[in-house]
Amino acid sequence: MIELDYIEIEGLLYPNIALDDDELYSDLGEYGNLRLKYLHEQKPEMYRELLFSGKLARHCANIEKSALDMAERIRGQYLEQNPPPIEDTLGRIQAFTLAQNIADEFVLHDLIYR
Repeated sequence: MIELDYIEIEGLLYPNIALDDDELYSDLGEYGNLRLKYLHEQKPEMYRELLFSGKLARHCANIEKSALDMAERIRGQYLEQNPPPIEDTLGRIQAFTLAQNIADEFVLHDLIYR
């Protein structure tokens, strides 16, 4: 259960809810926005709890940073184990694209949709 502070105005109690800064939401990247959308659509209780406690934007920003770090690490490991061909431009593009797709799958599974 979420505990809220209340403000009394003319004999009525209103929840004292301060939403996160809009600036944090506008700075979210792809992974942070995916997490925000997932929480809103699939985990409404967690979404509301984070929103009402003022921690939603910070949570999504932390997920964004962790996801970018994880994706970079996985891409690097994949390209180290499967070096792209030096002379073949199309082969290099394909190798980098495959590395990014693999990293995205891990990030989505391990961080975004949990």
